[in-house]
Amino acid sequence: MAAPSLLTRAKPWLPWAAVSTVLAVLTVRTILAETGGEAAVPLDDSFIHFQYAKSFAAGKPLAYSPGAAPTPGATSLLWPMVLGVFHALGLGELRLVWVAWVLGFVSLSLLAMETHRLALGLVSRPVALAAGAMVPAFGGLVWCAGSGMEVVPFAWLLVWSARLAAEQAESSEPVSRNARITLVLVACAAQLMRPEGAIALVCAAVALVRRPGRGWAALPLAGLGLPALINWLFTGQAASTTALSKWLPFNPYHQGERLWAAIRGNFELLFGTLFDGQVWSAIFIPAGGRLIAWLALPALVALAFRQRRVPRGAFVVLIALGMLIPASFDCMLCNRLRYLWPFAPGWFIALAALCEGVGLALARFTPHAGVALAAGLTGAFASQLSPAIDDVAHSADAIRRQQSSLGRWARDTLPKDAIIGVNDTGAIAYFSGRRTFDVVGLTTKSEPRYWAAGAGSRFEHYERLPRHELPTHFIVYPEWMAVSPLMGEALTSRTVDATILGGKTMTAYLADYAPLLSAERPLGEVKGELVDRLDVADLESEAAHGYALFWATQPENRVHETWVDEQHAVDGGRAGRTLDRFTLAVRPRARLVARVIVEAAMTLELWVDGRKVGPLAASAQLDWQELALELPPDTPDKIAKVELAAPSGQSFTSLHYFVLAAP
Repeated sequence: MAAPSLLTRAKPWLPWAAVSTVLAVLTVRTILAETGGEAAVPLDDSFIHFQYAKSFAAGKPLAYSPGAAPTPGATSLLWPMVLGVFHALGLGELRLVWVAWVLGFVSLSLLAMETHRLALGLVSRPVALAAGAMVPAFGGLVWCAGSGMEVVPFAWLLVWSARLAAEQAESSEPVSRNARITLVLVACAAQLMRPEGAIALVCAAVALVRRPGRGWAALPLAGLGLPALINWLFTGQAASTTALSKWLPFNPYHQGERLWAAIRGNFELLFGTLFDGQVWSAIFIPAGGRLIAWLALPALVALAFRQRRVPRGAFVVLIALGMLIPASFDCMLCNRLRYLWPFAPGWFIALAALCEGVGLALARFTPHAGVALAAGLTGAFASQLSPAIDDVAHSADAIRRQQSSLGRWARDTLPKDAIIGVNDTGAIAYFSGRRTFDVVGLTTKSEPRYWAAGAGSRFEHYERLPRHELPTHFIVYPEWMAVSPLMGEALTSRTVDATILGGKTMTAYLADYAPLLSAERPLGEVKGELVDRLDVADLESEAAHGYALFWATQPENRVHETWVDEQHAVDGGRAGRTLDRFTLAVRPRARLVARVIVEAAMTLELWVDGRKVGPLAASAQLDWQELALELPPDTPDKIAKVELAAPSGQSFTSLHYFVLAAP
């Protein structure tokens, strides 16, 4: 009896499975044709999941590479756990790509079915069918199903949670204990699949609190802490390194009004450019559709009230508005907008509601207007499928020829104890089998704040690290790394022209640390006992001296180098400064030295504890210069507030400040 029962339960899914199977075959065949038959994925980040899957399979959860400490760099905890099961069963290396493809396209079919079911309570059956059909018709989700990422499985769990929550909130019958447990487990799974799965837990809590036995609502609310708890148990750090690296509220340059300005800008980009099928979204969304998108959510809200399905409508709105979460990311546009697409099903249901509303308004004149409109929207999305599938194949081949190729080169060429500094950490770690040092900080937990700060701060940070912790080699995009003095002999490179890549050329270098600590003392003629110094761009030194960032930006945080008497000196600094404010220990008659760069001759004004102590004349030159001034004899021996200001309309680059006692 079990087999017929299972077949009966699977019957509603089979048509969606058939459509997804066709799409899977088309996508995989296109990828294999592009790569010469090699399984490949279009995102380097996919290999981050594969690498963490290795760690789970090996019984060393979240230890990203050999010899490395566990790191909370898995944005999705559940996805690498699932993949790790298959890796432990012998389906590692490129076989894991096939596993990810199967799971991705199965999830696509389940997502289509759940989208249809969630829409059913709001719109008529034919229009709900169109809402479900928009899922496999949408190139963004098909692209993600072929990417090896967690995007589509997460979207399925999110929509499934919302559907279960809606049914429990709307039911007039008692809800069984098993049904409540299922809802909580599915919502927790969504949260473990991606942090944005908190939406699923909110939906579950709202549904459960509306029913007798409201104490159940505490379970999904407790689930909000699951990712942090797992990270803390395995790594000793609750916060995800991805959040520390990429979430704007953690960025030192996006605070206060700057933060809200950046988020507002992303909102405008989302609702204006991306919803209109322009630029970054052009391969997925038909051009000119933003007005329809703007009308969709109001139509959904109106229909939910009309149908007396307010909880269901609210849960769909929550999913749709989840697309606003990536607007707080530093990288909303990256990876073919993959951060946006898990929330697309909410918009599909909203579009279906808009079609239903139009159909109701025109029912007197034509009974099938809503269905026709919904079918037309589905067809419009489907018209973009071919370029989306071509792009996923082209992108997969680009990753194969660049990052994957360099990972294999490292495996075959570099010593087993090599430590590779990387800014794309996935494929290089996965194929090389070598320990990696992630300069971005996604998989090396000490690094996110230095990446967010800028290149100058990374250089200064490396000066503080023990040499045995630093990379022996780098495989990076030179323009991303932006610390060229540490790049020694170039060993090999891969040049591939594809927009999915972070750069056209990725190069492998031997690391050269001779420049470290080369500018810790004044290089000019001023000598004396060092009383105090502020190393600008060194985050620890800045914090110790209360250095005010003011309007600083990441691109202004740079590495500068010079030659003095055949000595190569390198220092980090901050450009675009009109005012520096900090504290330094001062003494009577001590010499204060300011290392700066100016593009035009100027006179900088210096204050100590609010007292103007004299101008510093800077000449126009591309190289850095050290400006010295003797402090007055009545200067107190204390920690003083120091300010250096440029003339109105001019700026300088600030590198270092020294206070030297008179000899």
